[in-house]
Amino acid sequence: MALVRPAGADRRRARVCPAPAGRVGAAPAPRVAAGGPGRSARRYLPRVVVAVGAGAALAAAGVAERSVVAASFARLGHVRWLWILAAIVLESASMAAFAIMQRRLLAAGGASVGIRPMLATTYAANAVSVSVPLAGPELATAFAFRRFTRQGADAPLAGWSLLAGWVVSSAAAALVAAGAGLASGKILLAAVAVTGCVLAAAVLIGVAAAARRPELRRALERCAARIPRHAGRLLRRRVGDPGPAIRAWSERLGSLQLPPSGWLTVTGLALVNWLTDAAVLAVSISAVGGAVPWHTLLLAYGSGIAAQSLNVTPGGLGVAEGTLSLALVATGLHASQALTAVLLYRLASFWLVAGAGWLVLLCLRRQAQVLG
Repeated sequence: MALVRPAGADRRRARVCPAPAGRVGAAPAPRVAAGGPGRSARRYLPRVVVAVGAGAALAAAGVAERSVVAASFARLGHVRWLWILAAIVLESASMAAFAIMQRRLLAAGGASVGIRPMLATTYAANAVSVSVPLAGPELATAFAFRRFTRQGADAPLAGWSLLAGWVVSSAAAALVAAGAGLASGKILLAAVAVTGCVLAAAVLIGVAAAARRPELRRALERCAARIPRHAGRLLRRRVGDPGPAIRAWSERLGSLQLPPSGWLTVTGLALVNWLTDAAVLAVSISAVGGAVPWHTLLLAYGSGIAAQSLNVTPGGLGVAEGTLSLALVATGLHASQALTAVLLYRLASFWLVAGAGWLVLLCLRRQAQVLG
């Protein structure tokens, strides 16, 4: 799934950011946080500590359960490979749904991008996002932004589409989490997820209303202009007049033409992005002869996505596999079956997609060199 998402927002894929892949800022390139490299490093410290701790615990568990690991690799020789083909098809559908969603958002501002260029952007950005530790999502955001502007979108439209894509993907992820909570009987999880859905819906409604009502945009302009001024006073730094830039972005927002049916369409595509990726996990379990735990499948899937979003190792390598395996064992799956299923799921959803993305990125770079 696509994992392009706004810098600092951290899913899936697309998977995507939102992103909830996935996990998109409007800046043309990542910026170093104020205060220099030291503050930027401290920003990632909690994720590093959590990931190192989880990795150490999983390594210890792997050593203690060597027989289980050996049995899981032995199972790979008896996998039903027709199911693996189905997993690859489902993962391709997940990536395509994310690409079509982003294409639809760009079209709302008048930018027409072909499906093949958008798929290329999605695969390449996802490869960067999941392969580069810590800064992957920020670099993927910058890459997608540059691609959109080169394909006919102006800077405000590219930024708005990336931001809207992340919000929609996050809302879809919250819906999936709510479904996971209800299906598994985790009412507290469902309640938290529903709250997230409401907040994301409120943001989308606010954006849609601002696009249609000039008076609301002007009110938002005034509020947005105050933020840098107050921040400058607190930091005792001079801040230039943000008014012209804010007005340019506001006017571009007013040109977006996406009716309510359009928002439903992009939300549906974001749901397809998440659910088809979860279906890859179900197919992987079937491939090893396990019984799919339908009531708790989305809960286990969510735990793996959360571990992957730490992004300290490429694609959460090691951490995601261990977390997802433990979650599947908790659903009643045999340990060796769970680990084998996770390895197959990661083959389809991470290794093959990331590999395809880097090949696309290499082709795009060579094409740019030829044209240049």
